[in-house]
Amino acid sequence: MQLTLVSISRKVLDLPTIEWITIPTRDGEITVLANHEPLITALVPGILVVHANGESTSYAIGGGVAEITAESIIITADMVEDGKNLDIEAVRAKKEEAHKLLEEHRNNGESMDMETYVELEQQFLKESALEQLSTR
Repeated sequence: MQLTLVSISRKVLDLPTIEWITIPTRDGEITVLANHEPLITALVPGILVVHANGESTSYAIGGGVAEITAESIIITADMVEDGKNLDIEAVRAKKEEAHKLLEEHRNNGESMDMETYVELEQQFLKESALEQLSTR
């Protein structure tokens, strides 16, 4: 099964053969093997695990979409990080800031437009995925 993994800024992976892949979707994690039923699914921030050549590699991803056929998987995500050169303290600071802003608005009873709320929540989830990747 072929895999193409793309972030907004670059092609991250283009592997001709993988054994399986685990993908974080809105409906939960799914593991895809060869001959999978065709599927297009929305991604959520989380950990993507690719198993190829007998080894597993993990990536933190943001939101996006996965297109799955029996022979290939194309994943396009707004963030793809392999964890190399990751500044965990900066990640934790960004995560804490997003959490703090969300809590301030909840506790003060301030109204927040939905777009701002979703952006803060997505930022929190992305930073959480990066933090999780750093502990693997």
